[in-house]
Amino acid sequence: MKRFFILFALAFVGALGFGIYLSFQSQDLGDIAGREEDDRERNPSSVPSLVELAAKSRNPVTITERQINTWLANTLKARQEGTLADHVEMKGVWVRFDEEEGGRVEIIIEREIKGHPQTISMFVRIERKKKEDGTFTTYVHKDGGRLWTLLAVGGKFGQARVPQGFLFFTQDAFSSLADLFQEELQWMEKDITTRAGGRIIFEENQMRIDFPKG
Repeated sequence: MKRFFILFALAFVGALGFGIYLSFQSQDLGDIAGREEDDRERNPSSVPSLVELAAKSRNPVTITERQINTWLANTLKARQEGTLADHVEMKGVWVRFDEEEGGRVEIIIEREIKGHPQTISMFVRIERKKKEDGTFTTYVHKDGGRLWTLLAVGGKFGQARVPQGFLFFTQDAFSSLADLFQEELQWMEKDITTRAGGRIIFEENQMRIDFPKG
């Protein structure tokens, strides 16, 4: 029993150490459309205008990963504040769309700390359920599925996938981002999903907004 306990403790410490190591290794962002300057739209789309158009006209709109990342690169004025401001450089904020877990978006903050690249990210899923009266309720989940079928995956610290509770440590950073997009978020929440019964659907490399027919 004592030997088993020692082996278990060593395995746990080793796994913990490996997880910490991965958390300091920047995740691979090479697959994100629109992140690299030569991969961006030459005539950038105005993402807020596309969202507003969908909200007001109630016509389907598709926004690609390349469109939104080009727009983010051109318009987002993000900066690192606080005691680490002299050592941290904000490189960008990106989104990755995929169809896993029924469709999700990963919001990624890319930074450089004393010359070392670092990434943190958060997953978001949107679920819509039909009620007995025929209307729909939309749920926003800040997770990207399950970790070991037990814990909800909140996002990634570097290459390490972390449980949802770990997002507490990055809450301020993502809350500040949300504050920059209050108008667009209100269009999505109030005009598109609540009033018009529309859906926000995350697919591979794109986000689609559609509405009930008739």
